[in-house]
Amino acid sequence: MTLTAVIGLGTMGSRIAHSISAGGHEVRGFDPSEGAREKASDSGITVFDTAEEALQGADLAIISVPRPEHVLASARGPLSTARGAVVADMSTIDPGSAQEAAGILAKHDVTYVDAPVLGRPDKIGSWTLPTGGHEPAAALVRSVLEGTVAKRVVRVGDVGAGQAVKVLNNLMFGAINAITAEVLTTCEAAGVDPEVFVDTIADSGAATVSNLFREIAPKMIAQDFEPAFALELLAKDNKLAIDLARSVGTPTHLAEIIDRVNTGAMDQGLADRDTGAVQELYRSQSGASQ
Repeated sequence: MTLTAVIGLGTMGSRIAHSISAGGHEVRGFDPSEGAREKASDSGITVFDTAEEALQGADLAIISVPRPEHVLASARGPLSTARGAVVADMSTIDPGSAQEAAGILAKHDVTYVDAPVLGRPDKIGSWTLPTGGHEPAAALVRSVLEGTVAKRVVRVGDVGAGQAVKVLNNLMFGAINAITAEVLTTCEAAGVDPEVFVDTIADSGAATVSNLFREIAPKMIAQDFEPAFALELLAKDNKLAIDLARSVGTPTHLAEIIDRVNTGAMDQGLADRDTGAVQELYRSQSGASQ
């Protein structure tokens, strides 16, 4: 049994804590939000009032927070007290921040690996975690998370490589999301029933069809924008992918278009809605809104 601390008990972190606990490991948790701590405590997770208390004696520390600056603040603060532990960062951040966090923690005898999530929150247990870091640390992460929160924990390279895989994957997500909204809005404006289009294409065997299209297209048609994955989070990840591409000197032609679509939809007040809400931007700019 591995003593595991989970720092960040939001949408992802709370699921992670429960799944690890159900797998037979002792789990401690912390979140800066009192409401999140109370909710986790009510559901059976042992929760502490400070991150330092939750981390005391932990073999593995998992962090799941929204943004790179939160990871770095944690590395400079409470995570640095977890001497001898492995930190698995399951947040989605940029590779450079992951490498910076690793450098900070190494000075305190704490080993960092980036292990962001490939998969929807409700698909926990079948996630893939692309992991960047030394193999012995990745092996510890694999021993706890594979079979509990993830189907596969795959070491993809050194620190930062996991985050590169994640943000580039989410750039493809953004592309499919935007083009689906564009196609369905064009169908509507051209007098083709979008539902007929999706029913015809989804199981046609056409090379253009993906599982993501099958998932998001019906939600767009129904204007069901309850967030499975909020647009503001996708937009953040897509910007990280653009930053990565620019840092290594590769072009960002399509990525910049995707960013404009995301930003335009958020400017309409849709940041906290599902990613499919970008269709509202298309509809507002087309004959479909008339």
